[in-house]
Amino acid sequence: MKRIEIIGIIIAGILIVLRLIFGTFFNASLMVMLVLLSIYYLWFGFFLFNNITHDQLFSKPDRHKFNIFNISSSIIMGVVYSFTVISIMFAVFFYSKMNLMLGLSFFIIFLSLTFSVIYDKYYKVDKQYLFQFYIRSAIYGIICLFLLLTPVERRAEILFRDHPEFVEAYKNYRENPEDPEAEEELRKQRNRFR
Repeated sequence: MKRIEIIGIIIAGILIVLRLIFGTFFNASLMVMLVLLSIYYLWFGFFLFNNITHDQLFSKPDRHKFNIFNISSSIIMGVVYSFTVISIMFAVFFYSKMNLMLGLSFFIIFLSLTFSVIYDKYYKVDKQYLFQFYIRSAIYGIICLFLLLTPVERRAEILFRDHPEFVEAYKNYRENPEDPEAEEELRKQRNRFR
């Protein structure tokens, strides 16, 4: 299960680099990879973080090693990482409310890490089990924070440098969010990438 996650992250990372170098040509493949990674965390978080396969669920000896914390934390963190990957996708493709989603992702990651540390202090959880969350949360948290701290206009100029019309339409919409013409122009420019 972890190998699948690592392969997915490597492919997504390569696609992001290719997207930065070659522009919007890699939009579709990057979006598909980020969605697949998000779905993977959402549906397979329990198996990934507990390092088991579907077959082991039907084995009594394997089932006995799980407790409520392992079950609930693995499912919850799968949802958290899934939401975070979607937030990163929103930031890369400049969807509406991207900064809100990035901020929310960072807050949820911070909250879940804080809870894990406090829970471990009182109940002494397996350190290796928690360490996998610390590593992933640190990586995804840093990515979210970096995207949040980078000015939106600067991000647009880097990601869409070959499409100044989109950058101009986006800036105009940010300055005039109530203007229907600005919204329509942004929608028109965004449709060119689909």
